[in-house]
Amino acid sequence: NVVEKKFDKEFNKYKIKNNKNFFLLNSEQKKSLDFIRKIGKKYNVTVLEGVTGSGKTLVYFNRIQDIINDGQQALILLPEIALTNQFSERFKEFFGSSPAIWHSGTSIKNKKIIWKGITEGKIKIVIGARSSLFLPFKNLGLIIVDEEHDPSYKQDEGVSYNARDMAITRASIENIPIHLVTSIPSIETYNNIVNKKYYSTRLEKRYKEASLPKIEIINLHSEILNKESWIANKTINEVNKFLEKGEQVLFFLNRRGYAPFVICKKCGYKFQCPNCSVNLNYHKNLNKLLCHYCGFKSSLSRNCKDNIKCDLSFCGPGVERIFAELKKIYPNKKIEIFSSDTLEKNELANELLKKVEKSKIDILIGTQLLSKGFHFPKLNCIVVVDGDFSSHGYDLRSAEKNVQLYHQLSGRAGREGNFSTIFF
Repeated sequence: NVVEKKFDKEFNKYKIKNNKNFFLLNSEQKKSLDFIRKIGKKYNVTVLEGVTGSGKTLVYFNRIQDIINDGQQALILLPEIALTNQFSERFKEFFGSSPAIWHSGTSIKNKKIIWKGITEGKIKIVIGARSSLFLPFKNLGLIIVDEEHDPSYKQDEGVSYNARDMAITRASIENIPIHLVTSIPSIETYNNIVNKKYYSTRLEKRYKEASLPKIEIINLHSEILNKESWIANKTINEVNKFLEKGEQVLFFLNRRGYAPFVICKKCGYKFQCPNCSVNLNYHKNLNKLLCHYCGFKSSLSRNCKDNIKCDLSFCGPGVERIFAELKKIYPNKKIEIFSSDTLEKNELANELLKKVEKSKIDILIGTQLLSKGFHFPKLNCIVVVDGDFSSHGYDLRSAEKNVQLYHQLSGRAGREGNFSTIFF
């Protein structure tokens, strides 16, 4: 009894309170919500497609509320752990309670509480990464897959599976609806919409009529770059206009570390991974070469053909290199790197996100982690560094992923309705 009372007390913080009256849907959102409701509660796959910042989350929150009112449970899948914290704030605003969050960073104590709560039907909504798909829900009524196109849903190590596809399979077994939410569908999803296998509803406009960012291309062929520099003077001049207005700037480069590959100027030796046969990335903070595929680590020390140390050349920029360059240009500005290397601990991620939201950071340098679902009110300028290079990779689907990535990225700017620009 003592144990049961203790658990009941823990479940109370996850108890849903209906606060939805504070959120008014626009005509497009109401139309999409009515469409989803009309399809019914048996198994079906519906794609909720909409431009970034169009308020898709609010639509499916209302649909979840219907499911909860009927005494059932709901699962929301998110692609990244880093997303769950900012997402949980929006969840609290709508449902009036803390969400039950399940991912690899969740403590064992909380996992026990969530496990017991969902098996007994006392916890109604779970937000989680791909592993939450296998939780033993007592009465699951709806699955939401947010950012369904995201490659993070695919697990390569251990048991290989794609959480989006497994979620559709589970919805089919449970005979419940599943909603795939995206701003730009994956090729598989798009094909299923065309072949009428999936239902589809679309939001065309941004919430509160906010405009999408203007896109400008800066041709580096006509710009003179200084030695060891990766940012053109024209780019800096444009960025200054936004900084002078007190707005934030994001430099986007989907390349962790300092340099994507290292070569010896004398003997031409390239540092490559012995397991994957891809170039090793140099991380200056660690002073190590890393393989971003298998995690292989290597030191930089190597003797050349004349038995003297290699004369190393660091080719191309990574986020650490852009950080070093921006620190020289803007010594008085607050600059931070936002990547999986710098945000290994969840607390650090929370702290950094709060700083960005409160405008305590002037310039952000981020990888694709920043393109997913974050809401930064003061971010109105994005600079994509070396934009054409990222499509040259080892992945056959790199062009598709690039389109999705840049589309998502455009959604981070101008979310509060201010004039915003993306520079490529």
